[in-house]
Amino acid sequence: GTALRYGDPRGALELRTALARMLAARRALPAGIETLIVTRGSQMGLSLAAEALVRPGDRVAVEELGYGAAWDAFRRAGAELVAVPVDGAGLSVEALERALEAGPLRAVYLTPHHHYPTTAVLAAGRRLRLLELARRHRFAIVEDDYDHEFHYEGPPVLPLASADRSGSVIYVGTFSKVLTPGLRLGFVHASPPVIRALVSLRLVLDRQGDHASEIATAALIESGELQRAVRRARRVYRARRDALVHALRSELGEVLRFRPPAGGSSLWAWADGVDVDRWQERALAQAVAFAPARVFALGGRARPGLRLAFTSLSEADLSEAVRRMARALPPRRG
Repeated sequence: GTALRYGDPRGALELRTALARMLAARRALPAGIETLIVTRGSQMGLSLAAEALVRPGDRVAVEELGYGAAWDAFRRAGAELVAVPVDGAGLSVEALERALEAGPLRAVYLTPHHHYPTTAVLAAGRRLRLLELARRHRFAIVEDDYDHEFHYEGPPVLPLASADRSGSVIYVGTFSKVLTPGLRLGFVHASPPVIRALVSLRLVLDRQGDHASEIATAALIESGELQRAVRRARRVYRARRDALVHALRSELGEVLRFRPPAGGSSLWAWADGVDVDRWQERALAQAVAFAPARVFALGGRARPGLRLAFTSLSEADLSEAVRRMARALPPRRG
């Protein structure tokens, strides 16, 4: 059948068609088949975007704390990374303006829906200012919407790309979180000229994706099965988030400061007066793993924060994990 012939390097037409409809309906993106390329996972989408945008020496602004695998993609393309701080309302656009005063930026890479790793949502006013800066200073915005489906409080926040009138945003998404991580399926939505550039780079690397799984995924979208799977997962993950929040408040309420995340697959907490790296080592000895802030810092500097992923553990396992974390707590300073 057709699934075994050479496919289109942009991805199976069936999947791009279904995806365009879904993005228009659910994320208010002005999507058509010419604005989409399907990739093997979102990391490939990020790598293609970095290759298409960056010439050696270009400055690319990134969130700090942030996502190291994306930073690596930009570094490999020759970018000089500029760290921009993040607070409770997402990326500091004021700090970004100061970075622009120091010289032009080629791109800004960010995770506005649920900041990775702190889960902060980029505030509406900042979103508009960021889009205006991109238009005025002619830099690209690479928007990594890695877990769009998992928002638990209030209406889901629409992507930056939905408000982009100047073609500044390159929007990267994934199906891996919804279907199965083993199915490496991501996509990029951007202006047709950007998509053409990504396609020509993709041809060098990987003639096409897995056509058969793309057609199968298109069927899941069209039948509504994908949305049903998302709703089921959202219910389960929300209950797991609540179980984690409850356990942390009862076992570690004196030690950790956190806001229950409005969405996403992890919780971020600040630990006052605790050596988080030491705590991580002691927790591993109790068979509990969490990520200290240092792994999300551009210079690898220690900070008193930690990321707890909750979607893959049952509610009972989450409670037990927090009990073990409490047992592993090192003596507090000051």
